[in-house]
Amino acid sequence: MPEPLRIAIDGRTLTGRFTGDRTYWRNLIRSLVQIDTTSEYLIYTRTPIPTGELPDNPHLIQKQIEAPNDRLWTLRTLPQALRDDRADLLHVQYTIPPNCPCPVITSVHDISFRLFPQWFPLKHRILLNLTVPPSMRHADRVITLSEESRQQMMRVYGFPKAHIEVTPLGVSEGFAIPPEYANLTPSALQEMARQITKERLGIVEPFVLAVGVIQPRKNLPTLIEAFGVAKQRGNLPHILVLTGKPGWGAQEQELYTLFTQTGAPKEALRFTGYVEDDLLPWLYRASSAFAFPSLYEGFGIPVLEGMASGVPTLVSDAPPLPEVAGDGAMIVPARSVKTWTNALIQILSDTELQQSLAARGVARASLFTWEETARQTRAIYTDVLTASRSPK
Repeated sequence: MPEPLRIAIDGRTLTGRFTGDRTYWRNLIRSLVQIDTTSEYLIYTRTPIPTGELPDNPHLIQKQIEAPNDRLWTLRTLPQALRDDRADLLHVQYTIPPNCPCPVITSVHDISFRLFPQWFPLKHRILLNLTVPPSMRHADRVITLSEESRQQMMRVYGFPKAHIEVTPLGVSEGFAIPPEYANLTPSALQEMARQITKERLGIVEPFVLAVGVIQPRKNLPTLIEAFGVAKQRGNLPHILVLTGKPGWGAQEQELYTLFTQTGAPKEALRFTGYVEDDLLPWLYRASSAFAFPSLYEGFGIPVLEGMASGVPTLVSDAPPLPEVAGDGAMIVPARSVKTWTNALIQILSDTELQQSLAARGVARASLFTWEETARQTRAIYTDVLTASRSPK
């Protein structure tokens, strides 16, 4: 029998806090070892992966390899480990190591650093532009998350369509309703979620939720101004809850100032900061509506999370969010404060609309699974390996 394939993964983002890159790896890897029971998956990191992050599986091998810093780890330590372990293929996110001894695939979620440089600090912008485009060019294949991102990569860098594969993401397993609560009605489940949110975050009011790193591209000023006006005009009892760690350009005080200029009380705007994985699904379920006004995303996984949670969801019309949301969310012009205001009043006041959007959102989100993402990714591995072994 032929030896099993040895597929290596640069798993360093698994050792950090919850981010989109970490969500991608943890769910993809978990699903890959479920659907592929013949390959070995070597997960390389510099520091230990937290317990429980990955499942116990005989085909999943975690390998901690040390280096003085991340740069040297990428340049020297990882390539040497790949040689020592005779890896057949390497999968990374964004930057590939030089002198890679095996075929390599990179997942690049988007090229917003090139399309919207104003959203990045100068140091990050320079580094991303120096490293990511050459990595995409030298990789055997690039994986991205939406057709919109593929089209932008083709337009900006001139890549042929065949060089870039699209693998939409799925809904994380934590957003499935726990079996012990499966018999609860939607209203009873929401009430339980509100109790959990009250106990852990001190939120007692009904609220609209927004999730994501607090940074300029999330377009929070539009949402904050619209919500402040909607609260006054619609006499709404809700508050606005913003969940996510501060990113570059986060100016919390300026956002509070903008909010109070609408006439809304400061206490009706709440920043929770980073929320742990186990609490996040309950926070979604406890909300009256989920809003995602972002100006650009590679995919927009919070949109899936909002819809999967059975929460009426509003998203901006910025690409690729309509591609993800389909008919499962209300789509609102990204920069129109007036339209966001009207949409918020409508969605928080119309019970029939809430129920319709919630049902459509759950149905739409059910079309996106990590198992399918893994199947598509595994097929790309096979295609790249076949091409690498074919006579030139």
